[in-house]
Amino acid sequence: MDVSLELNKLYTNRLMRTEDEIYEFELALERLIRLQDFSIIDQLCYGFDDDTEHHEVMFGLVHGIEFLYQNKIEEGLQLIALSVPKIINQAREWVEILHFRILNHPQVRLSYSHVLSLVDDFTRNEVIKLLTEIKAENTEQFGGSVDEVIGRISV
Repeated sequence: MDVSLELNKLYTNRLMRTEDEIYEFELALERLIRLQDFSIIDQLCYGFDDDTEHHEVMFGLVHGIEFLYQNKIEEGLQLIALSVPKIINQAREWVEILHFRILNHPQVRLSYSHVLSLVDDFTRNEVIKLLTEIKAENTEQFGGSVDEVIGRISV
């Protein structure tokens, strides 16, 4: 299987405006996830787009990414963090959803703090900005979790 071809299909069909685009998106995602290769997580993140027509199908991408990093948590989270500055303008909603899910798991939060300590300053600052905005939008639900992640970052 040609991974770059499947990633291109995922990206090309991410808006899911037709039944064919939905089918191609889902098929490419299935093939890519079946590889069980966490190293493509950052490339999978390019499949997110806030203008998609079918949110329920896009959630398959969220779940696929989570599946891929379950055994390589820090490596997978690092790829997510590195993708944030690159996709935030086209997929802010989906970047937030990925981060809601990270923030909801204590062990993943702890790992994410460590990851954010290791990434470059620009990426770290972009993710901290995102986390701060998430906290401001829903302090009751995410305030403590965001404070925990940011408070544990060591630079």
